[in-house]
Amino acid sequence: MSIKEKYGIKKDDERYVSNMTLSQAIRILVQAPENLKRDFLNDCMNIAFSDDYCARTEALIIVSLLATMTDKLNVDADVVSVEHNGLTFENAQMLYVESSEDELANKSIRENYREIISESRLAGFDFVYLPQISEHYRSISHEQLFQIISFLYPSASENKLNMVIDKLFSLSTSEFCKEQLSTKLTIHEMYDVQPSLFIKIGETSANDKEYANFLILGLDNDAINTIRLFIDTFSTLYHSREINYLREEKGRFVYAGFYKQILDIHMLQKGIVSSILIDTIKEEISFPDADVKVDKLHRREKALYALLILESASGGINFSKPKTAKLLERYNKRMAIVMKKYGMIYEKFGGDRKKAPNIEIPEIRLPMFALIKRQIMKLDGVLSHAEDYLIKRNIYGNYCINVNTSLCLFRSSNDADVVHAAESEFWRRIVAL
Repeated sequence: MSIKEKYGIKKDDERYVSNMTLSQAIRILVQAPENLKRDFLNDCMNIAFSDDYCARTEALIIVSLLATMTDKLNVDADVVSVEHNGLTFENAQMLYVESSEDELANKSIRENYREIISESRLAGFDFVYLPQISEHYRSISHEQLFQIISFLYPSASENKLNMVIDKLFSLSTSEFCKEQLSTKLTIHEMYDVQPSLFIKIGETSANDKEYANFLILGLDNDAINTIRLFIDTFSTLYHSREINYLREEKGRFVYAGFYKQILDIHMLQKGIVSSILIDTIKEEISFPDADVKVDKLHRREKALYALLILESASGGINFSKPKTAKLLERYNKRMAIVMKKYGMIYEKFGGDRKKAPNIEIPEIRLPMFALIKRQIMKLDGVLSHAEDYLIKRNIYGNYCINVNTSLCLFRSSNDADVVHAAESEFWRRIVAL
């Protein structure tokens, strides 16, 4: 009896699953009755060894099925399928991931690091532990790294290169999972993931798209035992003929394997959570972490955006005129202060304070809002959720920009360097009005 006959697979079923990722398929199989799962696993083993040889990808898929469908490895496990996004993970990589630092798991890895590295390499894997990679980068001087990376990525600005080097020196597994893997590469499972191994198990296509598939293998507090069990299980199916080895001597720059991928990911202009820089010296608004600026804004829009950045810290600006005389008087006083602030910022951007547009008038203000929105949304994709940087009206009728004040930076002729508003004499003076 053929496999198709045994499981009653029809042509319509084949068409249906052609649009299904490996991750979706496995999540369905996990819900199957135990006897069906047992038969399916046996058939997979028989197919893999039908030519008396189990290929590496076949072995990885079988281990993934054992981890997700049985208690063979006795840990939580999942398979995720990620659409190709320009970056390619190498098949040999075994990355340690976590969304918040787990002291016991990290302690287990640090104490057994040499053993984990040795056993992983013998099985054909390259175990990647980000704190160790960060330590390696710190053995190279900032100046030397800057020269090398600027040569490898010639279009990157000096500011971008310095920011990337600072991140390499302070690599954190949890931050890398949230900011790079989850936000930038859209591997959403990485935003909230327990201590785990993240292992590429192959590539498939679904619905005319190419996907990379990964096993997320949970680690308990005694991480070394789970890693050993995974490697032992894999080694019973496949015997590696290659030993992965990178020369990682202190002070030596490595541009291969995960070292290269970390650089590529940090330099990737996609899905970046960035600070906002209001720079009145260059007369521009930029997103320094993403190495981009907002183009085609006049100083009137730049000054308005800067004003709303400041005012958002205290709830924003309400332009709605009240109807009662008492409230209207208070409103007029408040608008006079708003216009004074706006005029001062407009002047900082190179304009004449007395000729600053009257932003109280909707016919003047609303087209400015629309232009700011249009230009910022052109950066969608480069920025993570570009809409978060837009001017929006909240439930109280106040216009504001919902960005954490820690991400709002300023530079003016009064400041020696880039600062927060509270650290700048000029911007403090505006806030105090």
